[in-house]
Amino acid sequence: MATNFYLDQWHNRSEQTLTEDLTIEAIKMYGTDIIYMPRETIERDDIFGEDIITKFDANYMVEIYIETVDGFEGGQDVLAKFGLQIVDQATFIMSKRRFEETVFNQVRPMEGDLMYLPLSNSIFEINHVEHENPFYQLGKLHTYKLTVELFTYSHEGFDTGFKEIDRVNDDRSQTAGIERADNLEIQEEANDVLDKTEPSNYPNTSEDHGFSVDDPFGDDY
Repeated sequence: MATNFYLDQWHNRSEQTLTEDLTIEAIKMYGTDIIYMPRETIERDDIFGEDIITKFDANYMVEIYIETVDGFEGGQDVLAKFGLQIVDQATFIMSKRRFEETVFNQVRPMEGDLMYLPLSNSIFEINHVEHENPFYQLGKLHTYKLTVELFTYSHEGFDTGFKEIDRVNDDRSQTAGIERADNLEIQEEANDVLDKTEPSNYPNTSEDHGFSVDDPFGDDY
């Protein structure tokens, strides 16, 4: 038996628009602003299909709703052989219409793009974009569900114009690493411990088991 064509909600544009407007209003009321940064590939490895050089120049402010922060409380942080690995995760809800109105030259949020959350002063990378949840409310998809993870820097370039974001370049630069590794106190202590006197100043202990600086093994060995 066919469905009742007098109550066909799948093509009711006014109801779909109303639901979408209410969704956007709820996100604006209970959500927070983020800076969305699309990933731009400068050079690509066609053999392995990996990005060699990428940068983040564009930035767009859009509102999102933080749905869950179960993995944002440090529960998934693990102590690996290379140190502490922080894998903070969260789930964000973003309006499809607001994304299309705000972010240009991009159809939808893409895996690998970054999002700066001023609330925690942290940068997240999009791992997965779910575009069918909730499943076709009144016959239309209104939101994206973004699964994000704390961003791990890997020599990407940042020039967004926001100093809170672009500081990643300065904090992770090679020059900064060298300056932090230059420990003057350790160097001074090492100079005091190491004896730099000339070999001629050492006492001649050749009579004691035949040891001397010039002949460390002596005649007895």
